[in-house]
Amino acid sequence: MIKNDTHRYFKPLTIIDVELRPLLMKEELLYKNLQRVQRASMIGIDVGSNVKTLEKMVEDARREIIDKATRLIPGFTDVAKNLGLDVDDVNGLTGLAGLLVYDKSTSYQKSVKYLGLYKTKGRDAWKMKKYSSKAQRYLIMLTNTILLKNGECRPPRYRNMRKALKTIIE
Repeated sequence: MIKNDTHRYFKPLTIIDVELRPLLMKEELLYKNLQRVQRASMIGIDVGSNVKTLEKMVEDARREIIDKATRLIPGFTDVAKNLGLDVDDVNGLTGLAGLLVYDKSTSYQKSVKYLGLYKTKGRDAWKMKKYSSKAQRYLIMLTNTILLKNGECRPPRYRNMRKALKTIIE
């Protein structure tokens, strides 16, 4: 590594990264555990009251993320209002906070590529498509909440996610 060349290999950390990324990782781990326990209960394994406890822990972690994001990210509440989110939309606000932390790009095209919101064609398409699954997870959470607010009960499509992303970037 050449002197003064570290910016190519390491991204600069901000206070937002230091404060919010550990909370986002904690929420992701709790949510994965909740999904694992719910799948076990569907099979017929007795899980007791673990599901309710984990649901409450995930909810508390998401509320903590929202509180930190409103304090740290300038204009967070304005973006949420432009998207039509209320204070009660915990999943949508968590998705917005996670997306703002993971997606540093201000360009729409770079964000689309980073989030994998495009179709690849050809024989080796699976090799070409590389995207951030963590950032995409938060975008899906946000888009699901927006679609439910509009009265649509279906999984988000790429065009819905692109529309939400365009609103955030603008």
